[in-house]
Formats: sequence, structure tokens, C-alpha cells
Amino acid sequence: MRHFPLFALTAIALLVPAAHAREQQDFRERARHAVERTDKDLGTYIHRDNLSEQQREKFDTALKDLRELHADMDAGRWDGAKERLEHAIDEIDAVVKSAPIGEQERTTLGIDLYTLRDIRDGWKP
Repeated sequence: MRHFPLFALTAIALLVPAAHAREQQDFRERARHAVERTDKDLGTYIHRDNLSEQQREKFDTALKDLRELHADMDAGRWDGAKERLEHAIDEIDAVVKSAPIGEQERTTLGIDLYTLRDIRDGWKP
């Protein structure tokens, strides 16, 4: 049986944590970008004045969750972020399904939701 030379094992020991750290950093950047884009798209495509009171509450809650999530991520606080993301997804989904918006806007926000769900499902912070 052949044995790995000591330097090969040392190299592996050094590379694995670096690869994990890079993967984690990539995930966090992807999450930040998705939250920023969704926040921007909600503000662009959904107008509060056109919403019912219930829709407005969900819309406001979703924006609040996204903005707090973004602030927490920028500050490096990831505890509780997945739960906040899940809550934002639920609120956004409810608004997108019922808001008086065009089909193109609904599709764009649907893509945003898909991306947020993908991030939630692959949560790695």
C-alpha cells in the first residue's frame, strides 16, 4: 500500500479550508446580490398606492425583512438570517400573486423568488 507523502497531506489540509472559505464567501455574495435585486425590483414594479391594506402590510413587511437581512449580512450577522429570508419569501410570494402588476413584472419577481428560494435551500453561512 502506498502512503501519501507528508507534504501531500499538508497541502490537502491547507487547501480544503481555503476552498470552503471561498465557497462560503461566494454564497454570501450571491445571497447579498439576490436580496439587493429583489428589494430593487419590488420597489420598481409594485406601487403601494395600488395595493389593498392587506397587500400593503405584506409588501412593507417583505421590504423590511429584505432591508434588515441585507444590513445583517453586511455586518456579518448570519444568525437568524435564514428565518428572516424564509419570512420575506412568504410575504413576497403573497404580494406577487395578488398585486395588480403586469405579467412581465410578475415574471421578473417570480425569478427573484426562485433565486431567494434557491439560496434558502442551499443555506451555507
